[in-house]
Amino acid sequence: MTDNRKLILSWAEQGLLKGDVEDALAATDSRPAKQEWFDFISQFLLWSGAVAITVGMIFFFAFNWDAMGRFVKFGLLETFMLLAALIYSRLEYQRTSSTVSLLGMTLLTGALLALTGQTYQTGADPWELFAVWAALMTPWALIGRSSTLWLLWIGLVNLALLLYLNTFHGVFGLLFREEEWLWAFLAVNTGFIAFFEVLAYLGSGHNNSGKTFKAVAWPIALANRQAAQVSVLIAGFSVTWLAIITIFDSSYSNRNNSSYNYSEVLGLPVYVVWIAAVFYLYRYRILDVVLLSGGVLSGIIVSTFLLGRMLEDSLDDGAFLLISMAIIGLSAAGGIWLKKLAKEQRASQQTIQPQEAQTPKALQQSEKS
Repeated sequence: MTDNRKLILSWAEQGLLKGDVEDALAATDSRPAKQEWFDFISQFLLWSGAVAITVGMIFFFAFNWDAMGRFVKFGLLETFMLLAALIYSRLEYQRTSSTVSLLGMTLLTGALLALTGQTYQTGADPWELFAVWAALMTPWALIGRSSTLWLLWIGLVNLALLLYLNTFHGVFGLLFREEEWLWAFLAVNTGFIAFFEVLAYLGSGHNNSGKTFKAVAWPIALANRQAAQVSVLIAGFSVTWLAIITIFDSSYSNRNNSSYNYSEVLGLPVYVVWIAAVFYLYRYRILDVVLLSGGVLSGIIVSTFLLGRMLEDSLDDGAFLLISMAIIGLSAAGGIWLKKLAKEQRASQQTIQPQEAQTPKALQQSEKS
């Protein structure tokens, strides 16, 4: 039914369908059925219930903190964790319900770490909580093969990195200014892109490696690319901001200055190389219109700032008009290009090409009537 729906909508968009689209959907039974609505509502309630129970546990401990002893707190929390683990062991592997159980275990692990820190006053820095939390949930994310768990993992790692840089202002003894923190986020999330794209590739069914490699890789493969997409967005934001800093930093125009900072000057060249690599990957290797649209937006922003810097000494009405026209022109060109790519992506996802497919019998009957 889903394939028929996509096919009919594609026909209608290309002008190949005569008659009303709603009649065609009704004739081919391509509207969402009651069972599909039931499945959607049940999954929504399942996820909402799991998150509500976990958050409720955290607020329960916070409200009754003084009324309970430490052994009671640890006992209740660990009991719920064992219960979530038991539920997971009884469920079918890689189903929504099993993923929800792993998510509950993950959130309760964070609560247990926070409880340990508050009870024994370990004196650990905040970044250590999120770093240890991310490390402990890594096996569950690998086992669960769920983008939901990996998205939480990405958030924890980036938050731990942010808090670490805020505490020590550097990495491996190298002191960073706040603007240079972006280099760390760019490097980390670019590594995540490669990691998650490999997992998504292994889960796409196009792996032609040997049996030994498959036996190790398949259990951790991902069925979609959501984690990779989020990593691209974070890295793209970082490299775009670096390019803007490079454009407007005073040392870029005064290289004889003693405070000249090469790390800031490298921002724009690195931006060009990174954007070119992303364009090649997601245009010719893995067609992804969402990420390409982000690249278009980034290119428009950087081009606008670069044009503004070039016209900095003569910012009059004509300069602002030129910048406005450039933004409009780039946005229009980018929109046309992305619309063309969107059609190409939809066509590649269909198992039957609209121009070669035969109209379903039910659709033919509806047109005749």
